[in-house]
Amino acid sequence: MSRETDHTALVREVSILHLEDDPHDAALVREFLAASGLPFRIERVWTREHFAAALARGGFDIVLADHQLPGFDGVAALAIARATAPALPFIFVSGAFGEELAVEAMRHGATDYVVKHRLERLPLVVRRALAETAERTERRRAETALRHSEEQFRTLADNMDQFAWMADASGAIYWYNKRWFDYTGTTIEAMRGWGWRAVHHPDHLDRVEQEYRRCLSSGDTWEDTFPLRGRDGAYRWFLSRARPIRDAHGRIVRWFGTNTDVTAQREAEAALWRLNETLEQRVVAAIAERESMLAKLHEAQRLETIGHLTGGFAHDFNNLLTPIIGNLDLLRRRLPEADRSQRLIASALQGAERAKTLVQRLLAFARRQVLEPRPVDVAVLVEGMADFVARSLGPQIALTVEATPNLPAARVDPTQLELAILNLAVNARDAMPDGGTLTVAVDGQTVGAGHRSGLRHGDFVRVTVTDTGTGMDATTLARAIEPFYSTKGIGKGTGLGLSMVHGLAAQSGGALLLASTPGAGTRAEIWLPVASERAEVADPVPHAPVRGRSVTVLLVDDEPLVRATTASMLSDLGHRVIEAGSGAQALDCLGTLTDGGGPDLVITDYLMPAMNGAELAQRIRARHPELPILLATGYASLTGNAMADLPLLPKPFQQAELAATIERLMRKGAHVAGP
Repeated sequence: MSRETDHTALVREVSILHLEDDPHDAALVREFLAASGLPFRIERVWTREHFAAALARGGFDIVLADHQLPGFDGVAALAIARATAPALPFIFVSGAFGEELAVEAMRHGATDYVVKHRLERLPLVVRRALAETAERTERRRAETALRHSEEQFRTLADNMDQFAWMADASGAIYWYNKRWFDYTGTTIEAMRGWGWRAVHHPDHLDRVEQEYRRCLSSGDTWEDTFPLRGRDGAYRWFLSRARPIRDAHGRIVRWFGTNTDVTAQREAEAALWRLNETLEQRVVAAIAERESMLAKLHEAQRLETIGHLTGGFAHDFNNLLTPIIGNLDLLRRRLPEADRSQRLIASALQGAERAKTLVQRLLAFARRQVLEPRPVDVAVLVEGMADFVARSLGPQIALTVEATPNLPAARVDPTQLELAILNLAVNARDAMPDGGTLTVAVDGQTVGAGHRSGLRHGDFVRVTVTDTGTGMDATTLARAIEPFYSTKGIGKGTGLGLSMVHGLAAQSGGALLLASTPGAGTRAEIWLPVASERAEVADPVPHAPVRGRSVTVLLVDDEPLVRATTASMLSDLGHRVIEAGSGAQALDCLGTLTDGGGPDLVITDYLMPAMNGAELAQRIRARHPELPILLATGYASLTGNAMADLPLLPKPFQQAELAATIERLMRKGAHVAGP
């Protein structure tokens, strides 16, 4: 009884398909269901054809079926239901239903049965069947979500630079990431528990194990440095750290640890020790020189590590932002302008665009952003953004723009250069709280041997941003381009502005030079190499999507959310979309499409397992050399000639950017093909 009363409440109308040839019995079923307070709507059918058609149409929550019908029986109906809608609850409601028939019906997949002279049981049986179906559906959803979460964790763990592992509360290790096995050449069967001792150097094993067991007993974080044997038999030094994971009651339930390769640091320290031993007469000078070298080495390694981490995280965030921005953009365009939701959507888009800007800064610092360098008239660019910069500065700060006439074009990504100049202007504004003057100057410079910029000899375009603000002392100036370093206080800056400018200048083949004096202001110079071509005049991206002719697009992306959002954008623009989740699947699609049904354009992600976007483009061009290919990517280290001529669409993007890029590519393709 207690189990049945758990299923008495329903919060929505139940859609019932009733297979019954007797109208009197059908009316009784309705009467008992209505008397129980069950909210329902019911559709009655009594022939095989109508029953099959209703199931194919769908929209039902449950099936009630008589067992004996003219020319048709309940077992046949059950077979049709299980073939068409296997998860749909199926209850027999019959006047002649003995125990043998009941067992046979349940064996064929019926959910339950009710005899017609006990129809008072029917509402309870219906509620229970619906509740059990809902529980099964929720359990499957939860299992799917758990598998997806485990896949994401495995992907993250297997792509870490460090070895990672987990142990139970007793210290027995039960999981390693892929990098551990790649290095050691072992298996999980050999390493599980305390099998890790097999790859430790025997001279250090006792000490390591003793300290590890001490931390297991005390609950302290474990940290140690020791050599581990690789698959080639050689040993490398690793710094290992493990911290306890506790439950809500403070009890240790597992340990999570990492191993970081520190061989280079150990070798540098050993070399320094040998130098000190052999050159005692020059110990002071040797120590000072070696410490300076080590400090530079550690700083370079630290910046490189941060660069790799920020580049990788920025790629993942761009993949997350793409469906957010894309779907918000589609929703905004589909709702009426006067809809109250437009304000909420606009706020969400503004927040997403701010996140996009932050990701661009991370990529710029890491030197991992996808740049599209082209010949740019820097003077025209600076003059064109003067009004925007002036509004950003406010009324208390005077803006002066100076540009040498007839300057050659510089080779740089114009969007990133605008962002860099705006970052410098905002920094200057914050350094002049009581007002002042900001000067943005553009001129040409020639670099020779021994130049203060450290650049190779050649011609450069220089953008100088000078303010009359508070300036910086030598200590602050030395750390100014350090990532996440900010003097603006908590919540007032990300510490990535100057890092982004520095990353852009370096990746463009130039440099960022800073000079500052406390109380006298700051001078920032962006040096950019002169381009060999004339400056291009870029078409602005329209606010509304450009709707050109309808084309067929082969869309390739291994991220389902990104692929689904991009496909929705393309379909909304009137294009036909063929989706592929990998490079191999895309090639299969191209191979199976018949003449006249092939794509007019391929849009592909870059970072995909097994085959990246560059490799896919090469394979496609070998078969279809005239087929346009667009690379849509959130991050890639696009070096080498393989990607030199592929047009890029940085993620995340809005529908207008996607439409404008497609229109430009198709217009270019039509021009090349000719009439």
